[in-house]
Amino acid sequence: MSALPLPRPSRPSRAALAVTALPPTAAAGALLLVYARLRPRLPEPLAVHFSADGADGTLPAWRFLAAALGLIALTGVALARPALAGGLPARARRALIAGGWAAAALLGSLCCAVLAAGAHTARAADARLSGTAVAVCGCGAVLAAAVGLLLGGTVVRPGPAGRTAPPAPVPVELAEGEAVSWSRTVGSPLLRTLGPALLALTAVLLVAGAGAGALPVALIGATATATGRVRVTVDRHGLAVRLPFARRPWMQLPLERIAAADCREVRWTGVFGDEGYRSGPGRSGLVLRPGEAVAVLLTDGREFVVSVPDAATAAGLLTALVRRPREERPCSSA
Repeated sequence: MSALPLPRPSRPSRAALAVTALPPTAAAGALLLVYARLRPRLPEPLAVHFSADGADGTLPAWRFLAAALGLIALTGVALARPALAGGLPARARRALIAGGWAAAALLGSLCCAVLAAGAHTARAADARLSGTAVAVCGCGAVLAAAVGLLLGGTVVRPGPAGRTAPPAPVPVELAEGEAVSWSRTVGSPLLRTLGPALLALTAVLLVAGAGAGALPVALIGATATATGRVRVTVDRHGLAVRLPFARRPWMQLPLERIAAADCREVRWTGVFGDEGYRSGPGRSGLVLRPGEAVAVLLTDGREFVVSVPDAATAAGLLTALVRRPREERPCSSA
């Protein structure tokens, strides 16, 4: 059986790439310039954490620079990737772009202020970071967010107005004894960004001397990476949802438990309210991205929904398998 061709995802425009890449690039460039200019005057170690009583945390200057550049790059990528992926509503994508501008401005200006505070003292213990400097950095971040929100509105294309009708299941005719299977992968733009970002943050924290404090971040990052993508399979066993590197399915619905299958159109709001696994009275579902989904009605009256590309073919094949008499079902799948 041949599956329907999947539409290719649209690539972000050059303008959108430029708008999202400019803030972290500018922040990193400014930090490198300030570091190169002030390096001869910086004490070793450098004061990097401040309280009301003054400096209470230090790092070698090169480690501070590496951690700061890594944090700027990490934050920029973590906010830019879902903004450019196109799987979120236009308003959320504009907010992510604005957040990227604000984060880059805040991190870059604060790190430059830390370098400036250290360059004016001979010892790290004598460094002071004034509240005025922090307030100026915060105001700059708010201004950058406003600029990012304005520019984001020019490069983010709004989705189609109104709700689109869900696709109808593709009719599938099975010959006697014919063995077929269907499989697609689906991923969460948020988890696929969050997982690697947290793992990268672990490296930044280790460079900054966090030690064992980086372990929880690493565990969360590894979990998000492992669960950010699943494979949905329809075959003689029914419908299965598998996690990467897992031998057994995370969710298995045998044909004997399935009464019918259909297609749905799921969104972040109005159906499940958010991404991930959701459960409610009479229904449950795994929604990693908005769009097409397979809706399976179980024999006990409950419903399970899983978002996946080419859901029409999956629903059609599942319907054909359920309607096939038990004695005609093959012993193996092709």
